[in-house]
Amino acid sequence: YTHGIVPYENTHPPLGKLLIAIGMELFGVNPFGWRIIGTLFGVAMLPLIYVMALRLFKKSKYAALAAGLFALDFMHFTQTRISTIDVYGVFFIMLMFYFMQRYYTMNFYKQPLRKTLIPLFWSGLFFGIGVASKWIVLYGGAGLAIMLAISLFERYREYQASGRLLAEGKIKDKELLGTCREAVDSFWKKTIITLASCIGFFVIIPVIIYSLSFVPGLSASAEGFTIKGLIDSQKNMYNYHSQLVATHPFASSWWQWPFMKRPVWFFSGGEGLPEGQVSSIVTMGNPLIWWTGIFAMLATLWITLKRKDKNLYMIWIAFFSQYVPWMLVPRETFIYHYFAMVPFMILGIVYIMKLLDSKCPEARYVQYVYVAVALLLFIAFYPVLSGMQVSGDYVKDMLRWFPTWVF
Repeated sequence: YTHGIVPYENTHPPLGKLLIAIGMELFGVNPFGWRIIGTLFGVAMLPLIYVMALRLFKKSKYAALAAGLFALDFMHFTQTRISTIDVYGVFFIMLMFYFMQRYYTMNFYKQPLRKTLIPLFWSGLFFGIGVASKWIVLYGGAGLAIMLAISLFERYREYQASGRLLAEGKIKDKELLGTCREAVDSFWKKTIITLASCIGFFVIIPVIIYSLSFVPGLSASAEGFTIKGLIDSQKNMYNYHSQLVATHPFASSWWQWPFMKRPVWFFSGGEGLPEGQVSSIVTMGNPLIWWTGIFAMLATLWITLKRKDKNLYMIWIAFFSQYVPWMLVPRETFIYHYFAMVPFMILGIVYIMKLLDSKCPEARYVQYVYVAVALLLFIAFYPVLSGMQVSGDYVKDMLRWFPTWVF
C-alpha cells in the first residue's frame, strides 16, 4: 500500500491493513512496526469498555470490573498483539454500539431533535470505518437497526398514548399537556427526519469511507481506481468467502466457540530452542470468563426482557446480532470469529454480578474471587499467549486440559 504495489492479499477490505501500514511507516518493517497500531487499539478497548459499562451500570465499580475482566481475557491479549485486522473491526463495533446506546436512551420529545442526531452520526461513522476494516462489522449493523427500530417504536407508542389522553380531554397538568401535544404534533416529522438522517449516517457516509479505503490499492493497478474495479473487488471478496471449501486443523464451529473446543495455534517457536523448551502463541478465551460468560449472556437476555429493562437491551442485541449470522455461514470458521462478542459477554457477566450485589451484599466477595481466579489463569497461560519460552512439560501437564487444545 505505501509503496504503490498491487496488494497480493485482497480477501478483506483495506482499512485495517492501512492502519497497520501506519505503524510500519513510523517504526519500520519490523515486528514492532507491524504490531504497534493494533496494540494501541487493544489498549484503547479497555477505557472504551469502562465508559460503556459506566453508562450501563452507573457505578465506577462495575465499569472497572468490566475493564479488568476484558484485560484478563486471553483472546483480547493475543489478538491485539499479532498484527491481524480483527482488532480494528471489534474496536469500531464497540464504538458504534456505544453511540447507538446513547441515542437509544434519548427522546426527541424531551430533547432537541438535532441533539439526538449527534450520537446517530457517530454510530454511523464508526460503522462505516469498521466495515472498511472487516466485513464482520456488517453483522453488528443489524443490531444497530434493531436498536433504532425499538427506539422509534417507543416514540410511536408515546405518540399513540398522547393522542388518547388528548382525546379524553382530562389532562390537567400543564407540563404533561405540553408533552402530549408535542408528541402528537411532531412524531411523524421527527421520525422522517431521523430516518432520512440515518440514510446519510449509515449508508452514504459508510459507502464513501469504504470506497475511499480502496483508493491506495486500486490506484496501484494498471486500470487505476475505477468504479468497476471497486465493484470487482467486492465480488472477489464475496466469492472467496462464499466459495471457500478448504479444511483446516484448527477450524471450529460457532457452537464450539464459547466452550473453546479448538483454540487456534498461531506460533510454534521455530528452531533453535533449548531441548525441552517450547514457545507458543495460541488464541483462546480465559476459561473462567468464557465458560461462565455464555450463561451470563443468556441470563441477561432473560432477565432484561422479563424486567423490561430496555436500557440494557444493547448488551444482548450487540452479542446476538454478531453471533447468529455465523450460524448460517457454511465455510470453515475459527474461534477468533468470537472476538467481537467478547466485550458484550463481559458486560453480561458484570450485569449478573450487579444483580447479585443488589440481592446479597456479601456477593462482592464472589466478585473478588472471580477476578482473582481470572488473574491466576491469565498468569498461568501467559507463556502460551505471548510466545514466552517455557518448559514443554509445563505446557503439556498444566495447560493442555483437553486433547483438542493443541499448542
